[in-house]
Amino acid sequence: MCFPKLNTAIILFISLITNIFFAQAQESLISADSSSCTFNSYKLDLLVKNDSLYKATILLNEAISFSKKYNLKKTEAKSYNALGEVLTRMSNFKKAENYYEKALKIYDSLGEKKGLDLSYSGLLNAYVLEKDYSKFDSLYPKAQEVSTKLNSEIYFVNLEYKIRKDYFSLDNMSMLTSSEVGLNALKHINFDSLNYSKNYRTKHLKQNLYQSYKYYNAIANIKTSEYKEEDFKPLFSINEDELKASASADLDPYKKLASFNYYKYLYYTHSNKNLDSANKYLLKSDTYKYRALNNLELQNTRNGELVYKIINAEQKLALANEIRKEEALNSKIFLVSTIIMSIVLAIILTIFYFYFKARKNIVKINKALKNSNSKLIEIDKDRLEFFSILSHELRTPIYGISGLATLIDQENDSVKRQSYLDSLKSSSNYLSTLIDNILQANRLKFDNKTLRLKPDKIEKIVSHVMSTIAIAAKNKDLELIVNIDKSDENENILVDKVAFSQILINLAYNAIRYTKKGSVTINVIEKSRNGNNITLRFEVKDTGIGIKEEHRSVVFSAFENKTFLNKNSSGSGLGLYIVKTLLKSHNSDIDFVSTPNQGTCFFFEITFQLSMSEENKSAPTLLVQRDMHVLIVDDNKINLLITKKNIEKIEGYSCQIISNGREAISLVKEKDFDLILMDINMPDMDGYEVTKHIRMFNPYIPILALTALNSSEISAKAETSGINQIITKPYIFEDFKAIILSYRTMYNQCNIIDAEAI
Repeated sequence: MCFPKLNTAIILFISLITNIFFAQAQESLISADSSSCTFNSYKLDLLVKNDSLYKATILLNEAISFSKKYNLKKTEAKSYNALGEVLTRMSNFKKAENYYEKALKIYDSLGEKKGLDLSYSGLLNAYVLEKDYSKFDSLYPKAQEVSTKLNSEIYFVNLEYKIRKDYFSLDNMSMLTSSEVGLNALKHINFDSLNYSKNYRTKHLKQNLYQSYKYYNAIANIKTSEYKEEDFKPLFSINEDELKASASADLDPYKKLASFNYYKYLYYTHSNKNLDSANKYLLKSDTYKYRALNNLELQNTRNGELVYKIINAEQKLALANEIRKEEALNSKIFLVSTIIMSIVLAIILTIFYFYFKARKNIVKINKALKNSNSKLIEIDKDRLEFFSILSHELRTPIYGISGLATLIDQENDSVKRQSYLDSLKSSSNYLSTLIDNILQANRLKFDNKTLRLKPDKIEKIVSHVMSTIAIAAKNKDLELIVNIDKSDENENILVDKVAFSQILINLAYNAIRYTKKGSVTINVIEKSRNGNNITLRFEVKDTGIGIKEEHRSVVFSAFENKTFLNKNSSGSGLGLYIVKTLLKSHNSDIDFVSTPNQGTCFFFEITFQLSMSEENKSAPTLLVQRDMHVLIVDDNKINLLITKKNIEKIEGYSCQIISNGREAISLVKEKDFDLILMDINMPDMDGYEVTKHIRMFNPYIPILALTALNSSEISAKAETSGINQIITKPYIFEDFKAIILSYRTMYNQCNIIDAEAI
């Protein structure tokens, strides 16, 4: 799933807004005096509805402690039941079951039927979301028996869970029957006459249940038929705005809206044969799917789930050594190329000098030669200083990576191991940025950067930048602050994510490098709009050593800004030069204001073109009913291991590895693979040749190049050979996952008739 990630700053921002509007809901859940105790279920439900789960969990634990201290069994049961609801919301279904069962045990001992009714309903919901259908089927009759005796509104809520269970388990006939029972019951029931199990009435409950029953009934009518035109009539009788309003209470309302529009797409594709309308509804469905995935990412971040698994310490050490060797080789290549360029430049200058000065007398020629020689000596001195600095900058993170890998291998304490691992990632990120800057400086000096514009959200790009520099800032105890002007959630900008991220990362690292204490702040301010264009102002502020006005002229020079590489800090001196050069490709320029010993603010403005289309219309779906089988071709064992582990982290994917191009061709002929990840540089037969041979007998299988080469340099050759896409190493796992999952979506669309919508 290559959708982009949401960072901690965005979550804190959302939490802040929620706290402002729902502060009253975050009071104590229990009001107690010497004679009575009241549990405020409405305030708790308001916290859960608005995702203040952390606050709700704290309050519930306080309520449980209070209840146990004063032996308030009924309040304790309510607290357990509510904690089960919160954990269900956080997708921690096993723990949620445990708390529901604790509540059931107490309610049963007290003979509290309404409490049993609510706890049974909570368990049914957890079983559906966990897809534990055997437990659901065994509990459902008992739960409905209790609700029927109480004449409770929970009867209809449980019936909706039953219908959803039938939907997820593909029991279409049962879904059709249950939804029809629910619709008929709602027509004849007066909800005001019900004996509510909750101590307050849920707003619009009957309307929401009616819309849900109606939606699943329409889906069941389609699935139990042969996709005839008349079978789609119930679907088109549903008002999408009413469905959206009723689904707002769902854990993920966008899934239901995505499926709703998807079945309209099927109607116009297979029954009505109206491709314009079909494309319209497919676009709407993909839009909702994208929002659903964004919600999922936010939930995963909020719940604190791990994104990456820790690689075995021995494997990590071996990987670090391999990276060190590669980086040492790259450094030598850069050093040799720079020396050769300097010699060639000196020869050219000398030839031109003699050509234009040949007619002048020998005295002037000798004088000019002396001046030229002095300049060359000064240039050589500057170059030597730069390489000395660069050697230090390269050795420091390499030493850190090697040392931290050893510490991880020797450390048994998991907390310390995680701390070492975070520091190792920070050193790796810094080293990657430094090497990119060195190569970029050499490339940008002679070429104009061609931007690869794609739709993206500025919040997502800033989030990626903050996650890259977070550990470096933490190591210096610096606070990272982000302020971004609000914008339409459906509004994207056309931007080269890689180039623009490099601008912000270099500015942020520069701010961290020259700041000993305080904070680093990134501000994004909307300056103006004009039609489909928006102008944004970007500011990177720090509380560091500042810059004297006399140094302004050399700040952005590649080799002249050594003034700042003093006892206050270290650095290669390339970051700001890269920033200024990349901004030229964006038709922009950078400036700064600074006060010595108080801090600096770098700022620039860029005009972007707006795009209302979603970034990833081929977002991963759950349509596939079988595993996707991937072939990984790479001659490097460590790269094979890393790629294999990353593929195995993606649900529904399995893989096979091979280290030889010729063997890969034979394997593709023998077995049925859904996707191939191909290394470019391999001995005997490189990735281009292997791809050409595969295309001779299989022109359709997606082949993705997984390479450390710059994608812009090899894109033409890759396209000619038949490679579908290039993934540049090193990559962010979530971006890699999104790309891989996008090809599952392509597979789904090729098998659309047999696939199931989300």
